[in-house]
Amino acid sequence: MTDKNPQAPGAPALELSGVLKSYKNGPVVLEDFSLNIAPGCFCVVLGSSGSGKSTLLKCIAGLTEPDAGDIRLHGTSLTRKRLRSVGMVHQDFGLSDRLTAAQNVMSGMAATLSAWRVALQLYPGQIQRQACALLSRVGLSEDHANRRASQLSGGQKQRVGIARALISDPSLILADEPVASLDPKSSVEIMTLLKNAAQERGAAVLCSLHQIDLARKYADRIIGLSHGAIVFDGPPAALTREEMQAIFDMDDSSTIIHMEVA
Repeated sequence: MTDKNPQAPGAPALELSGVLKSYKNGPVVLEDFSLNIAPGCFCVVLGSSGSGKSTLLKCIAGLTEPDAGDIRLHGTSLTRKRLRSVGMVHQDFGLSDRLTAAQNVMSGMAATLSAWRVALQLYPGQIQRQACALLSRVGLSEDHANRRASQLSGGQKQRVGIARALISDPSLILADEPVASLDPKSSVEIMTLLKNAAQERGAAVLCSLHQIDLARKYADRIIGLSHGAIVFDGPPAALTREEMQAIFDMDDSSTIIHMEVA
């Protein structure tokens, strides 16, 4: 049997080399951007709105095409087929409101199935059982599994989103501002769930955030991004007031900076 996710020995989980991305009649968002992430690392990309965080994740996820550069997953170029090894957790949950929680989770396997099966929601029994097990893992009951996404709270929707990202057994999980729409209590619950679930599977995580406290609490490594460039790269303990000022373009009088450092 061949490995569905072939990995080059010693290769980074994710490797970006010289990635360039700009938008028509707009600024260059990422320029000569390079980054390596080790297998199993929980890496947070920290930055303000417009820093390039979302564009970076979209390039890796195949949602937008970079203008130049190379993106590799475990040493192999990130083709459409290899994108099945990447799970995605969206800021706006990315669920279909008309589908149940279980159906939304199973949709994470749509790329591997015939179009007619997906259209008729006729998923194989193995995928149905896997979806139910994952919903249980993220703390949702059978009752939640059978509810339409429109009937779930924000925190419950993001739990479904995490379960959907996990169903393809990814080696890399991308999370784009996964708690931006949640209250503080739900944010901590979702971040804890995301980190624990990834650790259980040995998956690397690249998670964009703008909350300094959450980045410090959950990250193994923090990448500070400002105007598409890396201005900080290190462990949470090394993130000083000066680095935060560079990341968020704030001066020393900023109330937020003082609150986060205190």
